[in-house]
Amino acid sequence: MIALGSEHDTERIAALGAEAERRFGGFIRERVNPGADDRDRMSEPLPRSLLGEAGRLGLLGFSLPPTIGGEGRDKFEWGIVLEEVSRLSRDTGLASVIDVNAGVAELLLGTGRPDLAERYAARMAAGLFICPPAAYESRDPFDYLTTACEVNGGWRLDGTKPFVGGAVFADAFLVYAKDKESGDILAFLVERGDEGVCVHPVPTMGLRSMGFGSLSLDGVHLPADRTVVGADALSTIMRALFDACLPALEDRQRGGRGVLDFPNVQRTVGEMFVALQASQAIVHRALATTYGSRDEFFDPVSTAAKEFVAEQAIKVGLAAMNLHGGQGYMSQHPWERYMRDALGLIGGQGAQELLLIQLGQHATFEIKGRHRTPP
Repeated sequence: MIALGSEHDTERIAALGAEAERRFGGFIRERVNPGADDRDRMSEPLPRSLLGEAGRLGLLGFSLPPTIGGEGRDKFEWGIVLEEVSRLSRDTGLASVIDVNAGVAELLLGTGRPDLAERYAARMAAGLFICPPAAYESRDPFDYLTTACEVNGGWRLDGTKPFVGGAVFADAFLVYAKDKESGDILAFLVERGDEGVCVHPVPTMGLRSMGFGSLSLDGVHLPADRTVVGADALSTIMRALFDACLPALEDRQRGGRGVLDFPNVQRTVGEMFVALQASQAIVHRALATTYGSRDEFFDPVSTAAKEFVAEQAIKVGLAAMNLHGGQGYMSQHPWERYMRDALGLIGGQGAQELLLIQLGQHATFEIKGRHRTPP
């Protein structure tokens, strides 16, 4: 694990940010940002042409291995680059889509199967194929209503995934379903064109360009080789909000004085700054843990980071809206959109209350383990 906080790591983070600016900054400002507000207003998904262009620039394959056309950069570097991309982009959905796509590609590569690498992962790295995970059912995984049944040497899938990011423009889905016979949770690659697959757009409060949709599976028959064996972004929203909020206050006057000269406003800005710095620190800490051994099923550091940063994102968003008064509520300014997008990201890895319960259970188990008397 790297030791965060050293001069070396500060320089490394700055260098990664500069690299992201140099390689992807022009694309984001010239191609992504100009249509971001219209996509949000019209609830339109990201154009696939933008994702293809991002793939050609090396953004989608940044963290994927060279064997499939990627660059083989590590998780820490990928996290910092995503942070910078999110800061530059007015379209919050961009970083979320490319991150989940890279995550699924890595999972496919982890199976060690050349067929999955060639048919899916390599095309995902190039931005030519989008495959988000389809897991969420608002229930415990072992209570999934989406089921898999082995038939004639293959599988039949039935069920619905009500909330899938990127569903509107996805080419395939990594679907998690419960095996009817064993009760195990299995993962399958379901292609959009498979018979029995249906996608319906789902209107959302925020992250509208991410193309959320529901995925229905009605007797979808898959060959056996479609079974996949072994099967954050909030802090960057805060940075973008903070960077946009203060310049907009510079020219505001109250009683002949600039609002930024009032102590109560300065205090609020200070609270926003603390929330931002603390959030970035815990996210960087979570990224650093990717260098060591990790629990395959539960990562307490990443879970704690997600819970903490989500709370800070809402705090910073409300502070920005309060500072801008009535203008904070108007859609002509970005503040209300930042709030909607932040709320959309919060549910990505489970409700805040559930995360706290999981962390409490983990901490209790560890404490009991340390104090257990050896036999």
